[in-house]
Amino acid sequence: MRKRFDQLFPFLFLFSELIVLCVCFVMIFHLKKDHWGDFGTFINHLFVGNIIWLIIGLATRSFKSKRQSTYSETLKSSLYNSFIFISVFFFTLFILRIDTYSRNVIIVLISSIFLSNTLLRLTIHATLARYRELGYNFRRAVIIGFDELGVRLFSLLKRKKSYGIRCEGFYSNDKVNGSNEEILGTLDDFFKSDLDNLDYIYVSEKVSRYKINRIVDLADSRLIKVKLIPSVDLDSLKIFSFRKYEGMPIVDINDLPLDSLVNRVVKRAFDIVFSTIVIVTIISWLFPIVALIIKIESRGPVVFKQERNGKNNKTFWCYKFRSMILNNEADSKWASKNDSRVTRFGMFLRKTSLDEFPQFFNVIKGDMSIVGPRPHAIAMNESYQNRVQKFLQRHSSKPGVTGLAQAKGYRGEIECFYQMSSRVRLDRFYLQNWSFFLDVKIIFQTIISVVKDRGNAY
Repeated sequence: MRKRFDQLFPFLFLFSELIVLCVCFVMIFHLKKDHWGDFGTFINHLFVGNIIWLIIGLATRSFKSKRQSTYSETLKSSLYNSFIFISVFFFTLFILRIDTYSRNVIIVLISSIFLSNTLLRLTIHATLARYRELGYNFRRAVIIGFDELGVRLFSLLKRKKSYGIRCEGFYSNDKVNGSNEEILGTLDDFFKSDLDNLDYIYVSEKVSRYKINRIVDLADSRLIKVKLIPSVDLDSLKIFSFRKYEGMPIVDINDLPLDSLVNRVVKRAFDIVFSTIVIVTIISWLFPIVALIIKIESRGPVVFKQERNGKNNKTFWCYKFRSMILNNEADSKWASKNDSRVTRFGMFLRKTSLDEFPQFFNVIKGDMSIVGPRPHAIAMNESYQNRVQKFLQRHSSKPGVTGLAQAKGYRGEIECFYQMSSRVRLDRFYLQNWSFFLDVKIIFQTIISVVKDRGNAY
């Protein structure tokens, strides 16, 4: 599971770099005040510099501090980002024909940026390494396969405490004779074990493909990352990323595009902008009208809220315009065609999907996204999660107001196992192939689907 430290660290890292950049500019300002003309010009240059640095940092993902990174890699990353910044910054000044900087100022500014950013990154690297050596910010792991590769990785993780990865032990592919406290059991024991506190599963190449697939399926259902120790044939694995632990190759085989902070920032920014536009231009006048009709037709609240499973399977309150009369079966009985609980106006809201509009407030709150797997009632999740393969992988991302399944026409009542299985298959395809343009495409397809086929929603 992703810990809060890992979520906050990228932002703190970028903020620290921006602070250092500001210090460099302020130092130059005080040393060479006569070169700036006035304080306003300095502020403008400082603002442009911060924006450029932020864009470069997000583009290069320099904030991602890999646990196995070396000081050499940190140094290279620092010099690379500083060089890109200097190049873009002064190229921008050249295009805008700004000649505020003398040769001496340029030399001092470039030197201070290179030196200060390098010192900052090396300091952060050393601090994180020491922090993990002391037993903080660690991840729990197990190794599947008690063989040469597994033993080698176990020794490496035990020796390199700065990685912050605590290996609990091995699950052997076959039964091992004799006693060994590092062997937790066989693979059969692994599949029966409690994995709630586990973060990583390392799988040896000696494990069969069938068992690897079973391990990945189990890991997906628990939102645990699987890392393969090569060499197995990777051609058939759709998603994987490659990294090295001191030259030892490790492959992540169930990473998703939205695991990237850059992608999540882009998606979140779009969610906020799009939702704000919808709320201001549509919901602002639609809400009073819908509320009045709902109140006239039946007693009860205008907005219905229900607990649903969101990202990482955590529950949240999902909002909808109330389309049913008040009843005690909302959480246990799903809506169906000709459902007597649905009001006349509620039927219209459901067919046009207007009942979903309050979920744009869920998006603003951060519980949902514009596009993503649709959130199901908790009872429905419990009914299908053990029957549909990789059902819980849907919850590796925020649920959406709409999704690929809805854009393809899967709306309304789920009458059979095949319908749910098809929705989950499309949701998983979306998560594995996410892009900003795919989100935009799904939004347009959803609008077309709602207009063309209103008969599926009840």
